[in-house]
Amino acid sequence: MKIFGTDFDGVIINIEPQKAKAFGAIVNKYWNFDSELARNFWLQKGGTARRYKFDSIYNQKYHSQLQDDIYLSIEQEYSHILKTKFYPTVKLLTGAEKLLKFIRTSYASSFVSSGVPMDELQYLIHHTGISHYFDLVLGTNQIYTSKVDHFKKVIQKYKPNRIVFVADSPEDMMVAKKNPSTIAIGVLTNHTYSDLKEAGADYIVDDLFQTLSVLKELN
Repeated sequence: MKIFGTDFDGVIINIEPQKAKAFGAIVNKYWNFDSELARNFWLQKGGTARRYKFDSIYNQKYHSQLQDDIYLSIEQEYSHILKTKFYPTVKLLTGAEKLLKFIRTSYASSFVSSGVPMDELQYLIHHTGISHYFDLVLGTNQIYTSKVDHFKKVIQKYKPNRIVFVADSPEDMMVAKKNPSTIAIGVLTNHTYSDLKEAGADYIVDDLFQTLSVLKELN
């Protein structure tokens, strides 16, 4: 069975820069952490869970573990900012729907693997009108703490002989290539060619039109 997977933010939409800026502002507000350093950290760690990013900044600042109650408090405010300022106006990247239409007819199943919390991811997918293109939507929660968990779920559920995975971060490329049967396609949305190549990308493309061309070649 051949299946297709994709990251969401950075491939289907792109509000990573806005999320990074909001992250920098909120950790500066509550933890007096340099907002520009935090913004850059968010962008560098694309593909990782939101909790991981907050945990890392807190540990850098206080050299201790971020407790759940503190995280939930700051994360709720951060989530509210995204839901009110950015999510209502989010739009698909150029070429996204054409790509998804091809996927729907060319692969046995398709899934989303995102570091966005599950409830927010489901909202975004419904809001952008593309839920019918995916058989499985995987964000982060207490069950799925990272994309490694997502791939374990996908492999267990579908037992594919090939996975084609599209994403925009080095972390995504490394996770995807842990499974030998995965072909990883890196999109140059928020990271450099060399970063994606070093992380193991099999193909690197400029945009979703080039992504579609690669998928047609692989098909």
